Amino acid sequence: TFLIVAVSSFAQRPPADPTDPASPTGGWTEIVSFGEATGIDPSDADARSSLGLSSIQEEIIADCRIVRLRSTGGDDAACTNLYAALRPTVVGVGSDFVARGGFTFLGHHALPSGDGEGNPWTLLASPPADGEPIPAIVDQATAQWGLKLGGLGAEFTLPDDAGRAVSFRIVGLLEPGILQGLVIVAERAFERVFPGRSGYGMALVDASSVPATRHADVAPALAAAWADAAVSVMPAATRLASLQAVQNTFLAGFQALGTLGLLLGTAGVAAVQLQGTVERLGPLSVLRAMGFTLARVRLLLALETLITVGLGLVAGTAAALLAVAPALQVGEARPPLAWIALTSGLALSAAVVAATLAATRAAIPTRPIAD
Repeated sequence: TFLIVAVSSFAQRPPADPTDPASPTGGWTEIVSFGEATGIDPSDADARSSLGLSSIQEEIIADCRIVRLRSTGGDDAACTNLYAALRPTVVGVGSDFVARGGFTFLGHHALPSGDGEGNPWTLLASPPADGEPIPAIVDQATAQWGLKLGGLGAEFTLPDDAGRAVSFRIVGLLEPGILQGLVIVAERAFERVFPGRSGYGMALVDASSVPATRHADVAPALAAAWADAAVSVMPAATRLASLQAVQNTFLAGFQALGTLGLLLGTAGVAAVQLQGTVERLGPLSVLRAMGFTLARVRLLLALETLITVGLGLVAGTAAALLAVAPALQVGEARPPLAWIALTSGLALSAAVVAATLAATRAAIPTRPIAD
């Protein structure tokens, strides 16, 4: 029970509201990647009218909020990549992205005194002093596992286009989400470090304002707007699900081992209960001779089993919840109540059935058995 509860508490689940800016999707509904960097901005009305879109496509894009990001197109440092990322993708975000905010920060440096709204993204806008590392924001999984950089305040270097080492400092850690695997810096810092990277390499789109009847047409409209950039459109929820599936797959293996251990333990309890009943046939038959019905004897054995197995399950569950209490307090884990109820119910049922089957009319006679 301890292993099942402790491991299952860290299972990743889809956000209740994917359009919530604080969710792992940041409130974005589509992720657009470009095979070729582009300078086209469909959110601009004049530019949109020159793209040869249909009237419906223009209306759909007009209802979308689009933020373009500069990108180096480096290695994928997300958990879906089995290989070590030597040159992770660096992304430059503009003032519109910073002003919108979004996502959930697990930690960040002190905010500028003028930031009254508490937006940690403004940490990227603070220009570093001469010789100081460039502020960067990464998600926790990327910092800890993908790039093995450490935590908040860790410094690391990446090569620029000329091969010179450039220093970066982590000023914010994001909750794992769709930005996993990216090193995020301010657009101005990106242009200074990578001056040869013109155009934009990806875009985030919020299509929550598009009427529900037209949601299926969002991706084709975006693909048509960037038709010359070898565009690829992926729903943000799909990317999030693929990232969460990696962690959940590892957890599922340990969860299966824990369930197997619980089943073996339940079989052991059932065997012990059968043996205990056989060894107490004499006292049980005395109860029958005193007027106890077979049903009441079975009830006594069932209650005995329920108390014994129940206390064991409660002890294991309580110990597991105590072990993951710090993660529960900060919202990084949630107890798998349904799984606890299912496995505990199966364990209790198997033990009770074993005790009940052992107390048969033939096994417990109405008269004590002579020694």
